[in-house]
Amino acid sequence: MAKLSERSGVLVGQIYRDFANKEAIVAALVEHDLDEFLAGDELCAARCTADRTMVRDWIARFIACNDLNDTRLIAEIMAEANRNQRIAEIFDAMDDRLRGQLVRALKIIVPAAHDEGRLARLGESILIMAGGMCQRRLMNARCTDPEVLKLLMDFIDGEIAAIERDQGPVADPRP
Repeated sequence: MAKLSERSGVLVGQIYRDFANKEAIVAALVEHDLDEFLAGDELCAARCTADRTMVRDWIARFIACNDLNDTRLIAEIMAEANRNQRIAEIFDAMDDRLRGQLVRALKIIVPAAHDEGRLARLGESILIMAGGMCQRRLMNARCTDPEVLKLLMDFIDGEIAAIERDQGPVADPRP
């Protein structure tokens, strides 16, 4: 508690007034860290501007998992989620939020896609790729071979192309 007080600049007594117990403190820290990690400010900006290239680049960076500190943080949170139901609930909510962000991002890339399930499956595939890449990064701290990342992005690009092909002709919105 003393370290937490020192690093946060909040007195120990105030910490105990703000939180019911240490588990509540851990839950708040985890929620904040996950929220920060998954906020996807770049993705939000890409969605706001409907910039397909920016969205694709965000996906590539997400899969590359190059921030080893974030990767370690997520691994620690996942381990804690296996021991603590409250942390598991926070993690599950953030995971659902990220899934939603990915589907919304994919809708920018393929705006006329009408098969929501297909976009959700592609989003889940991206999450699995990123999770596997993060696991590899934890085991081997070297950055990912660019050719491997290219192969993964080729798969995603191929799926996006297939969705575009299968959606049929896009109607011209002009009268």
